[in-house]
Amino acid sequence: MTSSPEIYHEKQRLQYCLIHTVNNILQKSEFDPTKMDEICYAFNESKWFNPHRSWIGTGNYDANILMAALQKHDLKVMWFDKRVSVEKINMENVKAVVFNIPSRTLLTLYRGRHWFAVIQKNGIFYNVDSKIKQPQVIEDIRKFVKIHVDSPDSEVMLVVENSVDEATVVDKN
Repeated sequence: MTSSPEIYHEKQRLQYCLIHTVNNILQKSEFDPTKMDEICYAFNESKWFNPHRSWIGTGNYDANILMAALQKHDLKVMWFDKRVSVEKINMENVKAVVFNIPSRTLLTLYRGRHWFAVIQKNGIFYNVDSKIKQPQVIEDIRKFVKIHVDSPDSEVMLVVENSVDEATVVDKN
């Protein structure tokens, strides 16, 4: 009998879902708002109206920050072309799949976006969405990804090691 591996899983706080997503991919608490804001300021020096985060300082970071944070850990992010079949993804080369989906707050006045990831550990995919109680095993990763690929308002990105040739991740033929 094999025990399931310990999965690091941060829970949602404010609009820090991108921080939680990156930390969940890295499987440790590596980034906090201060570190993410430093990345934002490297792109744009504005402290108040920085286009890469919420102007009130509660998170809501964009894809540029995701890519830069993961790059610091020798990982790269590939946007998934939704015109390509999910069946063409070589999941063995994928460390994580990142999703950016529409999200509403309780007040429904604010319509934002939510980041979350599915990580691969020991050949098994786990949903580590910061809005769920605990990590969940994904039985059929392609089916899970396809649900989001088929949604017109969602974005799907693949996270791979820097050394992985992008051509080996998605077969575009």
